[in-house]
Amino acid sequence: MGSWEVGIAVAGAVGALLTAGATALSTGVDVRERLSRLRRPRDTPPALEPAADAATELGDTYDAFVSYASVDTEAAQTLATGLRAEGLRVFLAEWIGPGLVESLEKEAALRVTANGLLLFSSATMNDAAIRDEYAVLLQRVHTGGRRFIPVLVDDVELPPFARIRRPADLRNPGSEPYDVSLAALVRAVRPRGEAL
Repeated sequence: MGSWEVGIAVAGAVGALLTAGATALSTGVDVRERLSRLRRPRDTPPALEPAADAATELGDTYDAFVSYASVDTEAAQTLATGLRAEGLRVFLAEWIGPGLVESLEKEAALRVTANGLLLFSSATMNDAAIRDEYAVLLQRVHTGGRRFIPVLVDDVELPPFARIRRPADLRNPGSEPYDVSLAALVRAVRPRGEAL
């Protein structure tokens, strides 16, 4: 065999090895991507599943994160229960399971929630934790394309960044305007393409 034949044979072998290596690398990346889609991240601990929602069974996401001052717990529970009755996955701090750390659960839920609902009453902006949640909800609008919806549960003036958004008016539970506003809120937070 001449030197040029050896050169061609070596070049062919190197080409075959490079092709095999690229295929193996590509296959490895494909397999890793498929496996990552099969694995569900556990942002929400199993203990939360029954109390907070069935969200973990549905891809670890929530349709709505309800933020509220402690004096508005009853209004928040009424809203969250109404949203769940419409088939929506809702995170409500009141539903966090025993033994879990509330701030960590809220943080994990905020990462995987499509819509942030903040109940506004006279107590809302006096609560430091709620002011932090307000800031996070606003930031997510600008960095993650998420929706922030102010929810009026009291006769209050909204802060400037909430005021520029159309609020859901839930000040009169049991009234026709409340039901109309709740129905509009359900439509706003329902995932696109999901049947009504």
